Amino acid sequence: MSSKRQMFLHHLGQTSSDPMMVEIKKAEGVYLYGPDGEKYLDLISGVSVSNTGHANRSVIEAVRTQAENYMHLMVYGEFIQSPQIDYSTMLTSLLPESLDSVYFVNSGSEAVEGALKLARRTTGRSGIVTFENAYHGSTFGAMSVQGSDLFTGAFSPLLPGVTRAKFNDHGAVNLITEETACVIVEPIQAEAGIILPVNDFLKLSGRDAPRLPPF
Repeated sequence: MSSKRQMFLHHLGQTSSDPMMVEIKKAEGVYLYGPDGEKYLDLISGVSVSNTGHANRSVIEAVRTQAENYMHLMVYGEFIQSPQIDYSTMLTSLLPESLDSVYFVNSGSEAVEGALKLARRTTGRSGIVTFENAYHGSTFGAMSVQGSDLFTGAFSPLLPGVTRAKFNDHGAVNLITEETACVIVEPIQAEAGIILPVNDFLKLSGRDAPRLPPF
């Protein structure tokens, strides 16, 4: 009989040529446990998805309670669902007054795809300004606005109309033109090594920003 390791390599598509190959049986708090009791400190937290800790009793109880009512209905704003309403109300209460609506999606990549489409649709423009070394996801549009060719070269050509600027360079504002639909930026560049904005880089004044035509 094939081992779990052999089945993993044979039946699952790996995202890298050198997967970690650590088998996990259970997780609790900040620790992961292997089938023979091996204990690992989880410093990734499911890419922050499990940032409240594994097997968090409050999360488990909330999931159990919701599952007893329903797990999945319609995701595109067709049905009135109390969890969505409560969550969106809480989120918008923390945002500026003009941001009063939420569209729920499955991942960061999908959120980026939606943002790019929204920008092009509402402005009627096609240009996108992104920044070197940025990471925005692995779907096609999200890859197109990544700031490096390291992971995207094999999928070229990507979306046209994308211009890369240098992060922390105030001259980047000059790349915004009348053809620009949006500027996409990581407030802190994580994948590039936790690069913070300096010298008020993200605080472009009205004097510095170009005057774009209304849409």
